[in-house]
Amino acid sequence: MPDIDEVMEHFYRGLRGSEIQQRLSVIGFELNKVRKYANEWNTDSDLLSQSIVFLALSAYFTGLVPIVRIEGALFVEKDFRNEYAYALVARAYVEVAGRIHKGLRLWRLYKRGACTIADFNDGTKRLLARYQSADPAPYGYFIGQGFNVMTLIGSLEDKIPTIHELYGRLSCYIHGDLSYHMMSRQRSLITDLKLEDNPLIGDIEKDLTALRDVVFEDFDELLSVTRVLRERYDRMHQD
Repeated sequence: MPDIDEVMEHFYRGLRGSEIQQRLSVIGFELNKVRKYANEWNTDSDLLSQSIVFLALSAYFTGLVPIVRIEGALFVEKDFRNEYAYALVARAYVEVAGRIHKGLRLWRLYKRGACTIADFNDGTKRLLARYQSADPAPYGYFIGQGFNVMTLIGSLEDKIPTIHELYGRLSCYIHGDLSYHMMSRQRSLITDLKLEDNPLIGDIEKDLTALRDVVFEDFDELLSVTRVLRERYDRMHQD
């Protein structure tokens, strides 16, 4: 039987000390400078800076922060061989990654002159808003027409052409009928008894590798986009 201290060390190293979590921590530290900059500097008269701030806020609060939790949950559920929870968290990963990628696609459109600064600004505002149906909701911090989740997911097609298929498989697994769940539980149980790797988790994990690569590519580009604002914040707070 493994020593409890060894188990706990393994658990927290994977949850907080992995290479992925360390990279996310560095990215979060830098993007948080943009948030602080916006709190101290009025960008209303500078539409480009305001749009970049909105882009960074969306990627930080509705992108990076959830992904930190998602990566931790993936580690835990894999260790516990909980393929249902793993699939549920993986589906959330697709949705969050789609929002980040949609924001960077808006930036690329503006950068190559395919849309105006006003269009770019409107798009970044939509990233901050909750999706609303034809009947507008009477509440919400950011009032506006946010993007439908399927629009966000679809934005990933330029990098992962099979993203809708992946999302569909995860959704089918989560919401599948009786026969589908019986088959899945049987596969899981057999591998548990044989002490083999969970095949469902393994299949999803392969798909997540490509998704994670896109996420970090987007974060790298976002750090490039926000560099001027972050450097300006650093200069403002030099000792």
